[in-house]
Amino acid sequence: MSERPVFRNRRVRLEPEERGQVTPYAGLALAYKLCQGLDLPRTIDRDLTLLKLHLPYHESDHVLSHTFNIFAGGDCIEDGAMLQNSGAFQNLVGSPRIPDPTTAGDFLRRFSARDLGVLEQVIDEVRSRVWRLLPRAKRRRATVDLDSSLKPVYGECKQGAAFSYKKTWSYHPLLISVAETNECLRLRNRPGNAGSAEGIEEALDPCLGRLVEQFDQVVVRGDSAFYRRELMKTCLAHGADFALVMKTSPALERAVQALPERAFRPFDSRRDPTVCPRPGKACRRRRQRIRRLKARRRGYRTLSTVAEWVAETRYRPRGFNRDFRVVVKRQLVREENQGELFERYVYRCIITTLEDMRATDLLKYAYGRCNQENTIEQLKNGVSALRMPTGELVANGAFMMAALLAWNLRAWLSLLVLPAESLGWEWKRFRHAFVYAAGKIVRAARVAVVRLAASHRFTPQMIEASRRLDALVFR
Repeated sequence: MSERPVFRNRRVRLEPEERGQVTPYAGLALAYKLCQGLDLPRTIDRDLTLLKLHLPYHESDHVLSHTFNIFAGGDCIEDGAMLQNSGAFQNLVGSPRIPDPTTAGDFLRRFSARDLGVLEQVIDEVRSRVWRLLPRAKRRRATVDLDSSLKPVYGECKQGAAFSYKKTWSYHPLLISVAETNECLRLRNRPGNAGSAEGIEEALDPCLGRLVEQFDQVVVRGDSAFYRRELMKTCLAHGADFALVMKTSPALERAVQALPERAFRPFDSRRDPTVCPRPGKACRRRRQRIRRLKARRRGYRTLSTVAEWVAETRYRPRGFNRDFRVVVKRQLVREENQGELFERYVYRCIITTLEDMRATDLLKYAYGRCNQENTIEQLKNGVSALRMPTGELVANGAFMMAALLAWNLRAWLSLLVLPAESLGWEWKRFRHAFVYAAGKIVRAARVAVVRLAASHRFTPQMIEASRRLDALVFR
């Protein structure tokens, strides 16, 4: 047993390192190397035209400066100064200077809605190059999740902001993502009073066209806000499947309630409490659910699901000439309040074109879209994509496009060269592992050599990732 604390209270002295260019963001070299391999700068400059003169910056310089700023943890445009004043980063990208935050903000305000569409097409083209490199086993199915999220803003002069259905002054971004690859396909800014599914068909249509070319099966999932005939027809036109939560209508409710009792089979959506989640290891003692206990003591209404059943039927929505499979989940809900019990049944319906999947598996698969809430949380707090740093609707949309590109660069690195488990990491953990690494940038002829600190935990994995990037042939 040690008699003294491990921390020895040693004297510390700070001195500047004047030899070589040192950076705490050496992991940016992997992202920059991937951009070069995908030919992203040339593709941006080929299609995106916002500047009349290039003195000296091109469109790709501005887009990538925003992207690397967000990738490294920048929360706003002003945080770009950390890369602007980094001589090591300038050596890495081979540039004598980096756009100033004021210049970077002016570039965002040059965007129009058409320019945002052009940048989306550029990212789609680059994304297709990544998909071609994935092994066939990873291209069996692409599950496209649809969702939206409110982003409250506090400036009274924010263009496009409006009062949402929650009575908050906000924007209402639309998100389309792929569950298997953790990519963001679309991240569009909209006014706060926009409907949850407003513009979804226009945003999804080009994505489905590229997805069906690269994946064996494409399935679109969404909650009841995305149960729209136009969306279903868009999926069918591209040969994609869908599993959407249905909005209940009187006709549908009558059809479901008319099902015979023998059509319902017991169903448990929760994990079996008798099964240990970690086989071979001792389970931790389950703690008491004190929230429900305190709610009961205070007389709050407590709703609990007592039992669940699943059944199937066929249903033909208005405007279609065919029937679709509908999986019905029936829940027995009890309300406990002051010793009185009231029982009622709640019905949830999933309409789908998936015929081969069992009803119980389909329910779990359809409600797997709830994991997209983690994506939304990371977009808000991991990459600050919904920061809304400017006062214009479209300019904020351009900032979100740079964040979408940063998000996808991380996903592509995990899919292609980094350890597979990093695909599901939070951004904080990913940055500490593969971005926040001390390194010295040395210029040798036409090559920038990044000398990583050997003491960093993930230095061997980063060097191996660099070798894998060199071996990839992008088409």
